Amino acid sequence: MSTPDALGSDAAHAARAAALLRAAANDLKRNDRAAEADLGLPPGSFGDYVSGRLPITWDLISRAARAWPLNERDLLPIHNDTPQGLRMMRVKESEASSRIIERGGGPYYEYRDTAMSRQASYRPEWISMLRVVEDDDPDNPLVEWNKGHLLYQFTYFVGPVNYYFRSGGRSHCVPMNTGDSVWGLPFAPHSFTARSADEPAYILALTYGGELTGDAQRELATFGRAVTNSLALTPGDHGAMLRSVMAARLTTVTELADRSGLRTDRVAALCQTPARAEWPELSALAEALGVSVRELLVPHTTTEADVRIQPGRTAPRWSYPGPDAPAYRFTQLAGDPLHPHTTSLAVDVLTARPDAPLPPTYQHQYLYVLGEHPVSVRWRYNGEQYDGRLEPGDSAYVIPGIEFSLSAEKPTELLMLRIGGSATPDVRFALGAMPDGAIDRYIAEDRLWY
Repeated sequence: MSTPDALGSDAAHAARAAALLRAAANDLKRNDRAAEADLGLPPGSFGDYVSGRLPITWDLISRAARAWPLNERDLLPIHNDTPQGLRMMRVKESEASSRIIERGGGPYYEYRDTAMSRQASYRPEWISMLRVVEDDDPDNPLVEWNKGHLLYQFTYFVGPVNYYFRSGGRSHCVPMNTGDSVWGLPFAPHSFTARSADEPAYILALTYGGELTGDAQRELATFGRAVTNSLALTPGDHGAMLRSVMAARLTTVTELADRSGLRTDRVAALCQTPARAEWPELSALAEALGVSVRELLVPHTTTEADVRIQPGRTAPRWSYPGPDAPAYRFTQLAGDPLHPHTTSLAVDVLTARPDAPLPPTYQHQYLYVLGEHPVSVRWRYNGEQYDGRLEPGDSAYVIPGIEFSLSAEKPTELLMLRIGGSATPDVRFALGAMPDGAIDRYIAEDRLWY
């Protein structure tokens, strides 16, 4: 049975929508009869909705958002566009998405889409530089700057490309070549030009939202500028982290000193300094506050002027699984400790046999074939084995938890960017703490809880 405003005809998507409605009613302590009264539904119909006998509709979601303390998005499942665990985008599809972006009255970039998914925050683009310059002057009038954007950006360079970035009112230009890479913070103005009209000059601009997009952005937007600014923590400031946890626990310096066994003046000093406490002090403070030591540690950043540049010639390289019979050679590309769940690599595929699987990871993965030869991909998902082939210029997206192997008749190179998703360490530990069988209900609640 279907209705004009049903969310969709995909059975799995409809089942996830029904499970979200049941879970919401459970959380609000509404049985079927109470839910029907709240939502103005006929007797017996709520059970039909949560069982899938009736489709979840926009009207029903609107009713729930009006009657209950929910947002519409709380009842909207995401679409699964990767039902086999890996999806590919062919170079012809990328070329078909080509569009010219003009700046300063003339062509500036050619954009092409590469593999994206509704399940990850990637927005990766192939971008060719159409503006050619003859110098490395960051103030060259031919350079058209953007205003910076929300998404983090990892950039891989191919050919003679000038990279421009601006921080603190100062403009910079760094000549980049094939194999160089950059990781940049959000809202940092930047631009790119070509240094030659006779050589290919393009970038793979792999933008992604990470933890900044989705629910966090929407929640903070409702709080406003002042609250959001007050919640910001400076990377490397351990004192600010300690003060934040103490405020959450309504714990004073004197009380924390008494609980931890540290001197009062030492606790006060640790609250005011960016420097990290010694490890025995951290352990004592964490135990006194009832948190893990991890909650008192803060990331630092190695960015300069809001970017981290990794020249290809100095990038670390290693063989995998070992130097004696390597199937792959990895090159570490640009990244930053501020994003420990982001991994960027150039991958040389050295084996012609699909018997060197890469271990599953909690990260979302993006692949792009940089080399001149195709790559075979073998992967397993839900007990099934799949085989595919990526041609030069093809790209792919891989969901977390997938074991796959790469092989090539002739050695070739791929770009790999791995990013964290919504399954943060906190979520993963929470899943691991659940009793047997609970995870099945977590991803698809199907019953009243009482």
